[in-house]
Amino acid sequence: MNAFEEARAIEQEIIAWRRQIHQHPEIGQNLPQTAALVRQKLDEWGVEYREVIPNAFMAYIGKKGGHSILMRADMDALPMEEKTGLPFASQCPGAMHSCGHDTHTAMLLGAAKILKEHESELPGLAILMFQPDEEGLTGARDMIAAGCLEDPKPERAIAIHIAADRLQTGQLAIKSGNCMASSDGFRVTLTGKGGHGASPQDSISPIYAAVKLIGAFEDIARYEIDPQKPTVVNICALHAGSTYNIIPNECQVMGTIRTFDEEERTWLLDRLQKAMHQVAELYRCQAEWYIGQSAPSTKSDPDFCQKLQDLLTKDLPEIDLIPLQTGKAMGSEDFSFVTQRIPSAMLSLGSTSPEGQAYPGHHPKVVFDENCFVYGTAAYVQIALSYLNNAE
Repeated sequence: MNAFEEARAIEQEIIAWRRQIHQHPEIGQNLPQTAALVRQKLDEWGVEYREVIPNAFMAYIGKKGGHSILMRADMDALPMEEKTGLPFASQCPGAMHSCGHDTHTAMLLGAAKILKEHESELPGLAILMFQPDEEGLTGARDMIAAGCLEDPKPERAIAIHIAADRLQTGQLAIKSGNCMASSDGFRVTLTGKGGHGASPQDSISPIYAAVKLIGAFEDIARYEIDPQKPTVVNICALHAGSTYNIIPNECQVMGTIRTFDEEERTWLLDRLQKAMHQVAELYRCQAEWYIGQSAPSTKSDPDFCQKLQDLLTKDLPEIDLIPLQTGKAMGSEDFSFVTQRIPSAMLSLGSTSPEGQAYPGHHPKVVFDENCFVYGTAAYVQIALSYLNNAE
């Protein structure tokens, strides 16, 4: 079987599925329309699957009991207005597929159709993971907690993410090593004593305490962490007050923490909490610490990545395979929950934006090149075939 030619033959179907999902973006774990499309197609093709949690599926193609490989696609959109002007732009106010998860889902559906048609040629099991809420970092976590990696447990796992601003259409890059940072979103609530802006002595300003707290957090990131270890502590939101002459009772500071080392991550979270309480006490405020969205760093197994690089170089010449990547990105991925448990690989698929529309992911004007979908589907199919035929 020629994976690229098989993908090319259903290219228009993949594009149509993607456009349908793109027009009806859904956020978080509430993906009824997207899940219905995935369920419909898997039923139509006779693919065995199970719904692990609502709107989340594990599909199985091939022979159980032997070697196996998992391939992940995320399905959720982002809470933002689309400004692309595309004829198939989002029809849902306040939601847009600006990260390309619609393309991931469509490409993996294409792979499901092809692999099912050639199921007898698979010496092992291809496991397809359609997950919700990657953006909220809960989808993979909750699916794993519900047993998605058990019975059968995959030997290896991959995820492909589309890239609109770094690679060209037809290019594919495998990221080896500790390639994406952990993520911890935090919120500090400082409570003081509100009052009149003209009488600061009669109040306790949580805003003033917040300013000092932000400085302390920046100093910890700057002076207490090895500069050779990439780390981010970034304040991204500050909420307090309602007008010019009232000292508010409360102030919230929100931000993100990114690291690659789990020991450093644990130390940093503890250090910031201690600093928060010390600063709050110094400026006579009460402080509460809350961690929201969290995920560990994404680890691509170097040996598995090299094996994939060698196999795809030999078996999928239609793709321009970039030399093995070893760089680090401060962005995060909830595929990391899979990589913590199974030797995995994270891949990037090139998508050249049209002239004048070269925007990165998460931008309201980002446009992905539909010509890249055939490469993504072919990569999914060939990885399954090549790995299962060469697993040791």
